[in-house]
Amino acid sequence: MKTQCLWLLALMLVTAAGCGRKERTGNDSSAGGAEQTVEIGVLYSPKTGLLVSPETAKFIGLETVEVSERVISATQRVAARVFRAGTANEPRALASAFVSAADAATLRPGLSAPATPDSPAAEVIRLERNGDLQTGMVEAILRVNDPQMTLKDGDFVTVRFASGSTNAVTVVPRAALFHTTEGDFVYAVNGESFLRTAVKRGREDSEFVEVADGLFAGDNVVMRPVMTLWMTELHNVNGGDACCLKI
Repeated sequence: MKTQCLWLLALMLVTAAGCGRKERTGNDSSAGGAEQTVEIGVLYSPKTGLLVSPETAKFIGLETVEVSERVISATQRVAARVFRAGTANEPRALASAFVSAADAATLRPGLSAPATPDSPAAEVIRLERNGDLQTGMVEAILRVNDPQMTLKDGDFVTVRFASGSTNAVTVVPRAALFHTTEGDFVYAVNGESFLRTAVKRGREDSEFVEVADGLFAGDNVVMRPVMTLWMTELHNVNGGDACCLKI
């Protein structure tokens, strides 16, 4: 029920942002690229991105943030599959993850990972260096805290292990970055518009993600709500604005 409510809310926001009264100045098809304004709603252009009216931006709580450089306490994400669920006597599940030799070099038996809002506390039990001889992958056996015993055999779980600090790197808040089937993206400020921009994701901590390529310090990106903008773009690309009443 909660998921359905969230989807309904998102659709309401998309409708509010994507279907509204629009005004254009100049000739949109001119070679020079005429200026565009929007009174209510959103104008979409594949070249310039989403032009959001001030009223709509306020309605959806749109916020931007400057891309910065900072030292981060990097974490390594390990995706593991549970092969033995926890029990009432032992509320910790056992899980197996295959990682590259380079990633395995940052892991060691006894290394623990604290709980975060999106990952459980866990520790490395052992590393099987001959886990996958064909690919050179190393098998890491993890003990994962599961006090509510929600993990079942076959479930996948992501654990975050600290992998040391970095030098100053270009970062964005984690909330600014989103993933699609095409890769990782942010909505970069492009003049008066917001342009979906591909980025190369690097190291990360609980607050920030390194952007190894695609942005420079001093750029500005949308902090929130990126998924609302993404759904609005999909609406315009797949459905145009045929639902909108032209006034």
